[in-house]
Amino acid sequence: MDAKLKERIDSMVRSEPVFLFMKGTPSFPQCGFSNQVTQILRAYDVPYGSANVLEDPDIRQGIKEYSDWPTIPQLYIKGEFIGGCDIVRESWESGDLTEMLQDAFPGRTIEAPKPPVKPQNIDPVKAKEMLAEGKGQFLDVRSPEEVSLASIKGFTRLDQQLAQHVLDNGDKEEPLVFICHFGGRSAQAAEYFANQGFQKVYNVVGGIDSWSQTVDSSVPRY
Repeated sequence: MDAKLKERIDSMVRSEPVFLFMKGTPSFPQCGFSNQVTQILRAYDVPYGSANVLEDPDIRQGIKEYSDWPTIPQLYIKGEFIGGCDIVRESWESGDLTEMLQDAFPGRTIEAPKPPVKPQNIDPVKAKEMLAEGKGQFLDVRSPEEVSLASIKGFTRLDQQLAQHVLDNGDKEEPLVFICHFGGRSAQAAEYFANQGFQKVYNVVGGIDSWSQTVDSSVPRY
């Protein structure tokens, strides 16, 4: 490796107690693996430096040689290479990451976020019962055009602004119930929010189409 590039990477790695080489930025990750690592660090509520390798081809290739690791993202703590997405996730689940971050920030109390849960599939009847109880957020992940064709009172369309608000300010213990047309997109949304640490996540199987057939025939099918 070129000596100047190695020196540059050395400087970046040691510039912060925690440093992440990733695709994209913490506020806008541009690959799923980078997103997973940033969400884990966000859940720990620790500051960290980062470099977007998509903006610098030299760093993108150089960091692979520097760490002798072929993929990105790459996480460093106190100048030590920890690993990529899978290793970071495993370290979180085992508790090792908590210990490393506590060592990196001795003046803080580092608490491990809860590991992700599996979303629960529920039928429209159960979803209607939960809606009647009024406990939780009921989120429709369909497009505005679809919502204009058929909607369920009590469900709010999940646009990008609301999604970010829930991620930034939501109670991780509050139930989140997702619905779409047939249940596919809502399953993906439920999986995503579960991976962000939300502990009570539900997907309405069959979506609004099944709701129309089994719960309320006044809801149009399309």
